[in-house]
Amino acid sequence: MTANQFAEKTYLKFSKIEGNQHIAMEYALKCVLKLIRDFRLNNVLEVGIGIGCIADAVLTYSPQIHYTATEANDYCLNAVKKNVTQIEKVKLYSDLNQIPESTFFDFIIIDGSDDALAQVKRMCGPKTIIFIEGGRALQVAFLKELFPKALHAEMACDYKNPACGPFSPQVWCGGGQLIFPYPDFKMRCYFFKEKLATYLKRKKRKWYS
Repeated sequence: MTANQFAEKTYLKFSKIEGNQHIAMEYALKCVLKLIRDFRLNNVLEVGIGIGCIADAVLTYSPQIHYTATEANDYCLNAVKKNVTQIEKVKLYSDLNQIPESTFFDFIIIDGSDDALAQVKRMCGPKTIIFIEGGRALQVAFLKELFPKALHAEMACDYKNPACGPFSPQVWCGGGQLIFPYPDFKMRCYFFKEKLATYLKRKKRKWYS
């Protein structure tokens, strides 16, 4: 099964679960799994695990991954225990301040708010990649200020939401924001590739509109 097929299967599963209006869009799941595959990411932090859509996709696709997440909402904390197949592999904290010092991640997924978002800076190493689900312009701006040399590219989609999900099939399927805090040569090449891909996809979307 390919990364895209894992993403589609997870999206279908969570589309049938209570609270599905808060799940990640299908293309965002594809972006997350694509980044894990392309950069061989192994140590993941998700800020705002919610009801577990992204975590379930990642741990099903790549069971060997070390997964840490934050969540403060009681409803989500109860739901995620039922929804994530391998929840026993997830280290859960209430917020970023609770994560021990000298803890580093090579992939940080932001899928919720956290007043302590500045804490991610101490958790980033030279190879860390950040992915923000959806738009979240304020969080993008904050992180670009936090990492002045960062490269940022939107990861946009060129198809509309699947009819099976909770989101309107008349709306383009959402992706996310890719941030390289300390870009190396490979990251710079990837950044330019994604910038070009998003430009072409937006041209295609405009044409079909």
